Amino acid sequence: MKISKIFNKIQSNVAQRKINKQDALIDKYIKIHDVDTYGDSFAQMYDARKILANFAKEKGVSIDIYDGQKVFEDTIYVNPQLKESLVDKLHVIVTNLVNGKSKSKIVSARTDMSYPKVAEKQVLMPIPQDGLEIGRSARSTTEDSFLRNLYRNIEELTKEVTARNRK
Repeated sequence: MKISKIFNKIQSNVAQRKINKQDALIDKYIKIHDVDTYGDSFAQMYDARKILANFAKEKGVSIDIYDGQKVFEDTIYVNPQLKESLVDKLHVIVTNLVNGKSKSKIVSARTDMSYPKVAEKQVLMPIPQDGLEIGRSARSTTEDSFLRNLYRNIEELTKEVTARNRK
């Protein structure tokens, strides 16, 4: 009886250490600084922290997410309309861990909306009877959810901070 209690205690301690180690790893790469973001955006971002941390670890960046109104936190004189326009926004900062370069972007925190995305690419269409290929542009449209829109913006910022200088 006492052995099973000791075994259960050791097992729960090992599980807790594993959770703490995983949380420390996640916190190294992504930090959500404000719990009171618009709507349920915090809950959705919190659930996606592990995915974002794995992406950030692979790319060598860190991600900081703030409430949009925090952009003007240190500013004394701010137009109230401007501050009000940032109520439903997030301030996302991506920092390169190697060289310290960082970029930021304001992203919508509205989880009840879909975000249209239009992509254009060039496609070569073969014409067999003439032996030619004609270049056409193809347009595709999709609608992103809140998290997909956030991922897409983080990916764009990551590309900007990890790009090599071409001079």
